Amino acid sequence: MFKKTILILLFLFTGTLFAGHAIYKVSINEDFPTALHTLKKTLEQQNLYIISKADISGTLKRMKNKLGTEYNKRNYSKVQSIIFCNPFYANEVLNLDPDMMALCPLKIMLMEKNDRTTALFVLPTALAKRSKARKVLAEVEKKVKKALKKAGFK
Repeated sequence: MFKKTILILLFLFTGTLFAGHAIYKVSINEDFPTALHTLKKTLEQQNLYIISKADISGTLKRMKNKLGTEYNKRNYSKVQSIIFCNPFYANEVLNLDPDMMALCPLKIMLMEKNDRTTALFVLPTALAKRSKARKVLAEVEKKVKKALKKAGFK
C-alpha cells in the first residue's frame, strides 16, 4: 500500500516538477515599459532581435464582457509575449533537427503587476534533451538568460 501511495504521489507531482524545470522565471521591480526597453537592448547585445509582440492583456481586455467574472482574476496590468529570433541560430537548428523548429521563434512572456515585471521563458534544452540541436539551443538559452540577468531580472 505504501509503495502504491508513493507512486501515485510521484505521478501527480511529475508535471509540476517538469514545469518548474522547463520554465525559467525571473522578476524585476520595474514597470512594464521600463523592463521591456531594457530587455530589448540586452537581447540585442546577445544578437537576439524582437520581431513581434503579442499584447495578451489587450486581447483579454477586449473580451472582458465575454470572460465575465473570470476576467484577469490575478489583476495583471500588462501581459505581453515578446517574440525574438536570430536567423543564424534558426538555420543551425533547421539543419540539425528540423523538429526543433517548433521552438522558433523563441518568446519571453512579460507580465506586470504592481510595478513588478516577471519574465517567463520556456527553456529549449528541457524540450530537446536528445536532439542533435541541443548544443545550439543551449547556447541560445544561455544568451537569453544572460540578457535577462543583464536587464536586471532576478
